[in-house]
Amino acid sequence: MNFFNRLKFRTQLNLSFTLIILFIIGTVMMMTHFILRASYRSQEEQILKALGQQIASNIDNRMDYFISYLKLLATDRELIASMEKDNYQQVTALLNDVTSEFTNLHVGRIRDIRLYRSGIYGSMDGFGNTERIFKEFLPDNAAYRENFFITGTYLNNRNEAVFSVFQKVYQTNPAREYYLEMCIYETELLSFFNEHSDGNYIYISNGESIMSMTDRDLFRRRLYQVRDEDGSFSVPKGSLDISPLSINVSTGNIGFGVTIEATSDYLDRGYRLMLFRLIPVVLAVLAVSFIFVLLISIRFNRRLSTLQEKIAAISSWELNKDLHIDGSDEFGILASELDETRLRILRLIEQNNDINELKRVAEMSALRSQINSHFLFNSLSSIKWLSKQRNEEVLSAAVDRLALFLRYSLVLNEDQVPLKKELEQLEAYTYLQKLRYGGEVNVLTDVDEELMDCKTVKLILQPLVENSIYHGRKENGNPLNITIYSHQKNGLYDLIVEDDGNGIPEDVIGKILSSDENISQSGYGLRNVIERVKMCSNGAGSVTIESRIGVCTKIVICQPL
Repeated sequence: MNFFNRLKFRTQLNLSFTLIILFIIGTVMMMTHFILRASYRSQEEQILKALGQQIASNIDNRMDYFISYLKLLATDRELIASMEKDNYQQVTALLNDVTSEFTNLHVGRIRDIRLYRSGIYGSMDGFGNTERIFKEFLPDNAAYRENFFITGTYLNNRNEAVFSVFQKVYQTNPAREYYLEMCIYETELLSFFNEHSDGNYIYISNGESIMSMTDRDLFRRRLYQVRDEDGSFSVPKGSLDISPLSINVSTGNIGFGVTIEATSDYLDRGYRLMLFRLIPVVLAVLAVSFIFVLLISIRFNRRLSTLQEKIAAISSWELNKDLHIDGSDEFGILASELDETRLRILRLIEQNNDINELKRVAEMSALRSQINSHFLFNSLSSIKWLSKQRNEEVLSAAVDRLALFLRYSLVLNEDQVPLKKELEQLEAYTYLQKLRYGGEVNVLTDVDEELMDCKTVKLILQPLVENSIYHGRKENGNPLNITIYSHQKNGLYDLIVEDDGNGIPEDVIGKILSSDENISQSGYGLRNVIERVKMCSNGAGSVTIESRIGVCTKIVICQPL
């Protein structure tokens, strides 16, 4: 303790808070990373394994049900007797009659039940000749011992994902080999696990073939790929990038396997829940730590108390009170520095207010400076030409609109105006442009009347129309059509400026939206509009740009109603 008393005040304070921070960090890190995180992950893996076992059991039961029905058909005396006559049409008709009730009961699960005879008749829907299926029933193959064979999932002639179960039918003439096929929709397997995936990747396999999986787009692409490349009727399991750490569960009888590839977020969900529940404990630790700091602070004398009161006054923004402590020790020096800081804060607040006001005026001035001098020159030239033509009515209208345009553009004391005033200024601008371009530029305004009194950021439509006129017109001389219209949704309204001009390249749009410094003058005008919309609407407004080269450009300004 004597050693601690010899330390300077700042050193004591820094050492105290350092010990507190190290204690909190060390406690939390040990509890979470070395003990709890691995335990929670293990629990989630056990839950996933139980889910996989349940899925496997359900699939096993369902497939056992279908195979049992095929075995029952294979022992039907009437069907076997019809096979011995070797009349395909008769056997098929009888088979359809016998299985009609079963297939009707399982519509949406079973595609159909068909009969084949090796080498004589029968072509499998989806991959042609069935001889390669029948070879699976040769001795030394699993199908020969089990007397049934399940194909991998394939695409049939209707591009439906299905798989088939083949059952050999034994009858008195050994020279004839008959086989029953039950074609089952792959979605029958998907129904067992898709709604329980929770963002994990689940694969159902049979041997080395993938039968179903949660990633439907990838599965569909692989089915097309194997069919187009080699006419295969299964997606090899090795063709997918499945993590070797995945959870694998196999069915007991049929041989289907379930593989669950869990995401890191899923495995950590229990861990994150624990962290949330740990917050009160952490707060309690913080409270104890601050009590510890408080006990240390009691050792300091009245000068420290006085200093704390002054610091509290500054922290509560009572910046007009002087801070002075007699003496030249650490307390006196710190008091002088804090008082200087207080004065600097006051100066910074004042400077910040001035800067914000200057920034707003500068932004308005920058936008006003975008009024193209060529536009003013051309407008005055047009007015001069009208005066020579002695077209007094048009001349008067042109002068009125130029005065309205300049008066509206040069006023700097307002950021937002009623939409009606913005459209009046735009109408004046387009009227003056029509004096020069005539039929080369057509501007149509179709804004809902109920929006006319809504507030809008000032000077956002004219720069967009100006960009369309100066950069959108095509070299082939076709007229440029510009449409301004509106749309309401969820307490917001959109102002859309759309033209059928040259369009804006994607790289230029990217530079505009990313605040790239290397940008053209037209892009600067767009960025100015974007930034002003965000600033004047407190982040509630936005601007989006859609464009196709040589076709159109569409700019959507979204603002609160």
